[in-house]
Amino acid sequence: MDAKEPRRGPYAGYYIRPGRPEQDPLTGTGPGTPGGEYLRRFWHPFMMSSELKDGLPTAVRLLGEDLVIFRDGSGRLGLLHRRCAHRGVSLEFGIVGERGITCCYHGWQYDIDGRILDMPAEPPNSPLKNEFCQGAYPVREEHGLIFAYLGPPEVKPDFPIYDCYGYPDGNTLRPLKMELPCNWLQVHENACDPAHTTYLHALVSNAQFERTFRALPALDFIPTPLGFVAPATRRSDTMVFIRANDLIMPNVLHVTGSRGLGLQESYMLSALLTRWAVPADDHNTYYIGYVHDNPLNNFEGAPEGSASVGPIATRIGLNRMNLIGQTDFRPYEERQREPGDYDAMVSPGPVANRAAEHLATSDAGVVRYRRMLAQEIARVERGEEPEYPKQRGPEPIRTYCYSGSFLIGNARIEGMEGLHEFGRRATQAVIETAHLAPDERALACEARSRELLAGRAAA
Repeated sequence: MDAKEPRRGPYAGYYIRPGRPEQDPLTGTGPGTPGGEYLRRFWHPFMMSSELKDGLPTAVRLLGEDLVIFRDGSGRLGLLHRRCAHRGVSLEFGIVGERGITCCYHGWQYDIDGRILDMPAEPPNSPLKNEFCQGAYPVREEHGLIFAYLGPPEVKPDFPIYDCYGYPDGNTLRPLKMELPCNWLQVHENACDPAHTTYLHALVSNAQFERTFRALPALDFIPTPLGFVAPATRRSDTMVFIRANDLIMPNVLHVTGSRGLGLQESYMLSALLTRWAVPADDHNTYYIGYVHDNPLNNFEGAPEGSASVGPIATRIGLNRMNLIGQTDFRPYEERQREPGDYDAMVSPGPVANRAAEHLATSDAGVVRYRRMLAQEIARVERGEEPEYPKQRGPEPIRTYCYSGSFLIGNARIEGMEGLHEFGRRATQAVIETAHLAPDERALACEARSRELLAGRAAA
């Protein structure tokens, strides 16, 4: 055999070696990198309000930058470059005052926007105070999370508020945050891959999702004004059911519930989880967001061992989540026997070597997302603004995650093609009714799904 010809037979590891990783514009997050400049066009959450200590600054890392955050005596949040502009001493040792923060070294005082308020060791008429500023970024606190915008101030987007926050009535957003030692893209691509729920969450680790998820799904990835929605449609003995998660560019995911799907009839056009995959830097990610606590999700009634176990308020927070396998806190051998999302996202390494991948048809969502991300990064490199999300303004941003479970009856849904068609048409109804009020929209979409089944019975 020609030595240059790659071998493909047994024990050919010497010849079949992973491709060498290349600099990937999709994974870079720091200032000046293509990916980092794109990500800086969006608001990102990076810490829970409960992490911020009264009267003390906190050192943080976000998008590859070393920063310090504090709440001054007036209750205002400040996010500044960590090193003092004078001599580089870290402001994590600064003194938080009624207004701004003062460097411990020479007393330079900065306001939350980076302006210099005082230079006590300088002459009173020194012009330095007006000649430069400490680097600072806008911050905003919402429902127990702190968000920042690190991009050009002249193109700062509206702060995103999603319609699922207020639905159903009485919905409570409970913040959570986990820190993962891997690139943000590995975390977000996990959400672009509904096929993994069959194996990781139902067959390999068989207590994480309902047993009905052991059936392979028909997958689809349907564009929305924000990104795409990913319905996974399955069939159990007597039911057809859909679980469709909503992916929003660049790094937002709205997850719907899975409990009871394929076992009993249900329809839910609402979120179980809203999550961002936010880069601390190229090798570390904040998995951060909200669990939606409401009667539809019914955490308190979840059976022991299921994906959702109450009381919910005690099972989420900092490095805590109400689904097994989201952290590395379990013993290593237990994680080997029942791996979870954490192990799947982190085990490829700090930055996955995509040159060694062999993508397949089940990776269609990952491929679609990478193409969209590459296109958006290229837009910013050309000096244009991102295409997604298209919806801006005071109105809540529409979301598209939903789940539905229906008795098949006499309907003819045969093979993957039949499941795919039903899932696609049911999802199109969710997209087409985005203008309706939430309750009206849910009723209309459920009715449309039942009409689709009735039509297949008459065919």
